[in-house]
Amino acid sequence: MRGLEGRDVTRSEDELPLPVFIGPTDAPAVGVVGGGLGADSMVDALRAGGRYRAGVVDGIAIPAMAPCDILIFPERIDPKTYTKDHCWLIWDWVGAGGALVLTHDAVGYRDHPVLFPWVCSGGTAHVENAPVDVIWARPGCVPVGRIMPIYPEHILLQPCIRADMTPIAIDPDTEKPAVMGAAFDTGKVVACGLALGASPKEHDVTLTEGECGLLEAMLDWLLR
Repeated sequence: MRGLEGRDVTRSEDELPLPVFIGPTDAPAVGVVGGGLGADSMVDALRAGGRYRAGVVDGIAIPAMAPCDILIFPERIDPKTYTKDHCWLIWDWVGAGGALVLTHDAVGYRDHPVLFPWVCSGGTAHVENAPVDVIWARPGCVPVGRIMPIYPEHILLQPCIRADMTPIAIDPDTEKPAVMGAAFDTGKVVACGLALGASPKEHDVTLTEGECGLLEAMLDWLLR
């Protein structure tokens, strides 16, 4: 697959700590894989929002992913740390009923592999310094509407035509999806073309109110 070099996982599963979730005890557990753009910021935002139990997942391994109701996999700061072994573990986890969010290049753009080609085959282009329109909300709620992400680009996604796809956010000029969800078999995947929680210099930064609204919309779609 594009962007993979066949390297082995550097640590055994037993050496990876289990995620520590903070939030209401009866709330869904959301794990954010560390080492990606905006990972720590998304954890902070979810904990502050109070609707989820959020924690950092310190590596792709079965024991670390097992307690997660939702796994967020942000764009890797160093894509070479993303291996074929990791892809196989994520496939198996989603195939067993997991709910996954991929952000920015992790949707399969530039040097990141197309992880779920039957959901999203990557991106067609990226748009700089432009807003997106969040058009989906859980029943009884109003969509967030137009937001301006802090990271100065978003990716226009290429959905698989066979996927049962739900647009969550679109590019207002082209009306192409910037965030979309797809369900297949027993798993669900959201492809998000935005780098939530990342600054233009690729440092973690506090999510805006609009970005928090988009993040919650994605999780709501996965949990519906």
